[in-house]
Amino acid sequence: MALAAILVSMQRRTDIEGLRAIAVLAVLLFHAGVPGMSGGYVGVDVFFVVSGFLITSLLVAEREGEGTISLGAFYSRRIRRLLPVSATVAVSTLIASYIWLEPLRIRSLVNDVFGVATFSSNFVFAHRGADYLQSALPPSPLQHYWSLAVEEQFYIVWPVLIALVCLGVSQSSRIGIQLRIGVASSVIAVSSFIACMVMMNTSQPWAFFSPHTRAFELAIGALAAVVPMHVSRLARNLTSVLAWGGLAGIVACVVLMNERTTFPGPWAIAPVLATACVLRGGNISTWSPHAVLKFAPFQWLGSRSYSAYLWHWPILIIAVPALGHELTVGEGLACLAVALFLSELSFRCIENPIRRNIRIRGVRAFALAVALISVVTGSAVLAKNNPLRTSTNVVATTPSLIATSTVPAGETTSTIPTAPVLPGPGNTVDAITQAVAATGLPSNLTPTLQQAVLDQPIIYDNNCHASFSATKPKHCVFADTNSTKVIGIFGDSHAAQWFPAFEEVAKTRHWKLLTYTKRGCPPADIPTYSKVLGKVYNECAPWRKNVLNQMVADGVQVVFIAHFDRLLSATTRIPMWQKDWRAALQGTVDALTSRGITPVLIEDTPYPGQDVPTCLSRHYTNVQLCSPSVGSAYRPDLNQMLHDFHDAGVNVLWVHDWFCTATACPTIVGNVLVYRDDNHMTVSYSRLIAPLLEASIGNFVDWYAHTPE
Repeated sequence: MALAAILVSMQRRTDIEGLRAIAVLAVLLFHAGVPGMSGGYVGVDVFFVVSGFLITSLLVAEREGEGTISLGAFYSRRIRRLLPVSATVAVSTLIASYIWLEPLRIRSLVNDVFGVATFSSNFVFAHRGADYLQSALPPSPLQHYWSLAVEEQFYIVWPVLIALVCLGVSQSSRIGIQLRIGVASSVIAVSSFIACMVMMNTSQPWAFFSPHTRAFELAIGALAAVVPMHVSRLARNLTSVLAWGGLAGIVACVVLMNERTTFPGPWAIAPVLATACVLRGGNISTWSPHAVLKFAPFQWLGSRSYSAYLWHWPILIIAVPALGHELTVGEGLACLAVALFLSELSFRCIENPIRRNIRIRGVRAFALAVALISVVTGSAVLAKNNPLRTSTNVVATTPSLIATSTVPAGETTSTIPTAPVLPGPGNTVDAITQAVAATGLPSNLTPTLQQAVLDQPIIYDNNCHASFSATKPKHCVFADTNSTKVIGIFGDSHAAQWFPAFEEVAKTRHWKLLTYTKRGCPPADIPTYSKVLGKVYNECAPWRKNVLNQMVADGVQVVFIAHFDRLLSATTRIPMWQKDWRAALQGTVDALTSRGITPVLIEDTPYPGQDVPTCLSRHYTNVQLCSPSVGSAYRPDLNQMLHDFHDAGVNVLWVHDWFCTATACPTIVGNVLVYRDDNHMTVSYSRLIAPLLEASIGNFVDWYAHTPE
């Protein structure tokens, strides 16, 4: 028998199953929140290497033994192995989600099911993760299918590539076959790793989910399958040492890596090479890791690793809304026990019977694939055409938020004897007080829960809200473009969310309005970490510098500054402390003042802490269950910081009373939805409070932006 075939038969029985067990155990415990497993996500990388090794070993053995590679037989085996359990879990997840998941999440889940059916889940989640508006949505119960999609795409391409690479090589030329595949694997591994490093600096979600940035892991597994095995005693001992080092390396990655590790950045190579070392020498000598990997529980779990991986994630995700709270570690482990039970059932009743049925091959195998894909697709279509109810028969009226200014719109500031000041914290708006008592979700809600995520300011669509990569501000002018009274909005998306209100006021007051906003970039000169990019946000500093220069060139007289007060620190990757904000904001205020621009700090809007439309879709009969308390919606330390700025003479626009009572912050006011996600205002609400904004800043801007004739 060929060396590769012997290797496969041995490794598949023990080492590969043992490695699969370690990989899936790491993933399961990590997702269940077990302490000490912070790097358990590398189990997926172990899976990729094992898949590359196993599939390449089988294809090489077939090429050496038969002189050709039967693509039909290969795809038949993959269909029998992967699709039955995959389809079962996907349809079961959709049914369970229809029962327990928040209704609004079903809509996006339907798209995820289509992704499962078309082997494109990784692209679905890459797009969602890179979308600034969708990146904060709750996780999908099918999100773990991204790794299966990457492997499926590999299975489609890899056997064809090997067949092409080996064209013209004699069946007896084992070295020639292995050399060609080794060279091809090396080129792919290096190219893919470079692509991954480059993409990590532009879009971490695409680097994480894309097949071409993950191909290096599968290619290294393939390379491990074709590197010649030396039989000398010294070589065997050295390989055994490397294998033990690889096993220790996998464990170290699981224990030492965490969410702060840039991944799949340079560190991704660690678990990949460690796995390759174990695969090369797991059973090469009597004292190799084979002694550990053949442990019976590992063999049991390894043989069921595919089913366990597919079942565990939807159970953990759906359990949260089913129980009504985040899972404790104990509850997470209980969910894993359920997942292992279902894994055993599916392994015995679905996976093994179909996988071992060699009559399902050729046309029959492809017919099975079409049937399973049709079932999954049909379930998604059925769910899409039967949406769950998310509203009551309540018809609410649009509230009227009118506050009278001391100076009528359009009147000159020459009638104002002294410089006006911005109003301090006052009384809660009546409409907010009434909103706290409301219960049912209005049937005439504006925008609807389904439309909420798209209810964004126009500056997102016309590229005036700068992209992640931009370092120069756009020259975007609104309202009265010929006015001599020029105001600006400066900051991140929490500044951009105010644009509709400021535009309404600027039109009424005949001001020129310019926007200086950028995704995730605070106006304060402070380094931040971007979850969307998966790295320190280095593009912010040059953008801020250019904004200050642009404001001077644009003749801005008054600028309103806003930022999300829970942006992450570049060093700790947790929300930044008050002392950091205080120093950085003071620097921005001083920089603007020195340029002759009057700065105004806007109190941040409340932080609901969860995706509001999703929550309301679940609690549509009692919307107050989605209203955050004032204590959770605001950071007391940053509130104190603003008061200190105010006491020091810095202008502050207080907006708390436009959103909250003394105790709660309603998510619906009248028939208007306040939030489009977990922290941004809807355009509808921003426009609704425009009269309150005008009453607060009208006189102030007219005074400070007045140009004497």
